[in-house]
Amino acid sequence: MPQRYVIIGGGLAGRETAKQLRRKNAEAAITLICEEPHLPYDRPPLSKEYLQGTKSREEIFLEKPDFYEQQNIDVRLGAPADGIDLVAHEVHVGGDVIPFDKAILATGGTPTKLPIPGADRTGVFYLRSIDDAEAIGTAAKAGARAVVIGGGFIGMEVAATLTTLGVETTVVEEQGHIWSRFLDERLAGFFQDYCSAKGVAFRCATRVSSIDGADAVTGVTTRSANTDTEPSLDDGQSIPCDFVCIGIGIRPNVALAEAAGLEVDNGIVVDEFLRTSHPDVYAAGDVVNYPDPYAGRRRVEHWSHAGYCGRLIAGNLTGDPKPYDFLAFVWSDVFDLALKFAGDAGTFDRILVRGEMSSDGFSVLYMNGSRLTGCFSINGDVREFAMIKQLIQKRTDLTGKDDQLQNRDCDVKTLR
Repeated sequence: MPQRYVIIGGGLAGRETAKQLRRKNAEAAITLICEEPHLPYDRPPLSKEYLQGTKSREEIFLEKPDFYEQQNIDVRLGAPADGIDLVAHEVHVGGDVIPFDKAILATGGTPTKLPIPGADRTGVFYLRSIDDAEAIGTAAKAGARAVVIGGGFIGMEVAATLTTLGVETTVVEEQGHIWSRFLDERLAGFFQDYCSAKGVAFRCATRVSSIDGADAVTGVTTRSANTDTEPSLDDGQSIPCDFVCIGIGIRPNVALAEAAGLEVDNGIVVDEFLRTSHPDVYAAGDVVNYPDPYAGRRRVEHWSHAGYCGRLIAGNLTGDPKPYDFLAFVWSDVFDLALKFAGDAGTFDRILVRGEMSSDGFSVLYMNGSRLTGCFSINGDVREFAMIKQLIQKRTDLTGKDDQLQNRDCDVKTLR
């Protein structure tokens, strides 16, 4: 009997797993369960090219509509899985029962909701799906006013796009400056100044205490984020707006795994082969808590990681088992700044800046002792970024080489 694979999740990780399983096994029965009513599509353009209108709806889908039929992949659209029976090896979807030999959970994440008064008003948006992007696009008329809550990557991408579309945009960030998890005040200041010059307004060290209006949004009320007890002169200030976009992170969709009895801890816990606590169930993408060989056990929400997970699982299930060995990286575009990040910025003892801070290009290097652990590149050279990634992957001893790392005239290749 052919192997039966059931993949739960219709994002990049689910699609890549299905595609690679079919490439490696022509006879297998493959079912792809998609909670959304859409075939798998590319999420990064949602906050940029798709929202800007420079990329069409058809262009963001990962495959042509007839691909799955041609590959004999059974796709269930708009049908979330209701449960997994690990004893019977069955997935329940509505009234259907789908048997499996191996199941793959690629359930992704859900935007974290902001628990404040007015958060359910008409005109409050989160961006995760194509439908979300289209709803924001409808609201983003030239001359409109928007507040973006959250100054992370998604918040800054949305703010840049809205500003480009002629929307008067204010970013409200709870921390003292944007990207505080991995940039100091000096470096973050470069980006805030750059975006301010393009028209984005910032309210940092500020929280939104309510989203105001009758039925639809008319503004937000803010308060200082510096204290939870003492009143501040900033408390009660209002920012008029026509709509609000909230981007404060996602939470992994673990309910299905948890109900099935799989180990869960900030995601679905997997081993180095992306196998869960049950030997016949694997997990991939944003939802996995995995042992990263370069940064320790963690969960990331990277496009490159999701695609790699799908390829790795397909190999591990078809006779080519390998442990996870990938330096996850992420990219972004904010106005005309091309941003790339690789490695880990969670543990470092110093930050080095390679080059001069300008839109002409520079890199932020995260050092921990003698090792380079992460790199954040801004309009950087593609070849140089690839060489820096190799320094991280090879765990190169860079003792005494801080000056060379900061000197753009020094070829990174010579430091390997």
